[in-house]
Amino acid sequence: MQPTEKLERKNTRANKVSDFHTHLKTLSIHYLGTANVFGKPKTNTDFLPYNGDGFKLLIPSKWNPSKEVEYPGQVLRYEDNFDTTSNVAVMVTPTDKKSITDYGSPEEFLSKVDYLLGKQAYSGKTDAEGGFDPDAVATANILETSTPVVGGKQYYFLSVLTRTADGDEGGKHQLITATVSDGKLYICKAQAGDKRWFKGARKFVESTANSFNVA
Repeated sequence: MQPTEKLERKNTRANKVSDFHTHLKTLSIHYLGTANVFGKPKTNTDFLPYNGDGFKLLIPSKWNPSKEVEYPGQVLRYEDNFDTTSNVAVMVTPTDKKSITDYGSPEEFLSKVDYLLGKQAYSGKTDAEGGFDPDAVATANILETSTPVVGGKQYYFLSVLTRTADGDEGGKHQLITATVSDGKLYICKAQAGDKRWFKGARKFVESTANSFNVA
C-alpha cells in the first residue's frame, strides 16, 4: 500500500469519527433543548390568580379559603392548612376619603386600622425605638413603609412585626397594602408566624401582598 493511500484512509477514518461525534453532539443538544422546554413550567404554579370585586391578587396555591371572619368588611380569607397563622385577608369598607394619603402618613393610617394587628396591639403612641405603648397586650414594630403609585393610584405598604404577651411563635410578620378607590378603602393583609416566616413562608406572604391591585 502506498503512503498516499494510507494517508487518505486515515483521513477518511478521522472524518467519519469526527462526523459521528458531531452527530452525537447534535442529538445531545436537540434532546437537552427539548427536555428543557418540556421541563420548564409555563406558569408559576406556586400562586393562583384571584379576581375579586374591584381588586385582584395572587394567592398561594396550597392555601385554602376560610370562612373565619376577623375584620369589618372582610370579603376574602385564605389560609395555610398546616398553619392557619399564615393567611391573607382582604377588607373593603366605605370611606369619605378621596385618597389613602387623606389618612395621613402610613404610620397614622395604621393607627386608624389598629384592629388589623390584633386586640390592643397598637396604641398609636410610638417611642424612640419604634415600638408602641409598653402597657399594651402586644407590641408592634413597623419594619418598613412605602408609598408606591400603581396605575395612577396611591398605595400604602407597611411591614409590621407584632408580638403577643405569650410570645406565640415569636411574633407575626404582617404585611398591609391599602388604597382608596371610588369611595372604598381596600386593605390586603398577609401574614405568617415568625418561625414560618424564616422557613419559607416569607416568599408567599410578600408575593401575595405585593400582588394586591385595585381596579
